[in-house]
Amino acid sequence: MLPSIRAVLTPAPTGPSLALRAYRDFYRDPASRLALLVTALMMCYIGGLAMFWFHSVYLDEGGPAIGWTVHWLLDSSFAFVALTPALALIMPFAVWLARAVAPASKRWIPWLYATVAGTAFAMVTTPGPIAHDMLVGRGTWVAERVTQALGDPSAPLAPAADYPPLAAMAQQLGAGVPLYVALMAATVVVLRAILRPAPAREAVGAAEG
Repeated sequence: MLPSIRAVLTPAPTGPSLALRAYRDFYRDPASRLALLVTALMMCYIGGLAMFWFHSVYLDEGGPAIGWTVHWLLDSSFAFVALTPALALIMPFAVWLARAVAPASKRWIPWLYATVAGTAFAMVTTPGPIAHDMLVGRGTWVAERVTQALGDPSAPLAPAADYPPLAAMAQQLGAGVPLYVALMAATVVVLRAILRPAPAREAVGAAEG
């Protein structure tokens, strides 16, 4: 049986087995479901903000005639819908691998989890630029509807850089690995603050009493 996200936040020096039913067992704990939501929001919206700057500004890929906040929210919401199921698979696997690889070093388990999960997420997002251009990028049906509702359809579009698919995916992966590993580590810190271990709460209550 695979433990919940608590196995990373308060790791024990044992490595669980991994089976298909372990994914179901993992999400039986409400803490794991909350962790999935928090992780998805941070990876897709905070990570999406960084990737918005990387692609639209640094790589000069441009976008539809909408404000940057609308553009960021559009791209990040698309990522949230598309990538949350992938995170739901990545997180239990990363918990299992972190505890299996470093069973005798409890303090390293959370950061190994962050490294594994962040790297796996970056790999999953590698085709992201292509999917983005096909579904929500400039000239797509979605982008045109959003421009009509929240942008300026009559505004001239500035020339945008166009990268070959392999180059676009390589750029995404190169930027994604350090970004998503760092964000996953930050997520561990946030989840530790939200999901304080029950014994710690009881100890605080006893001390106050």
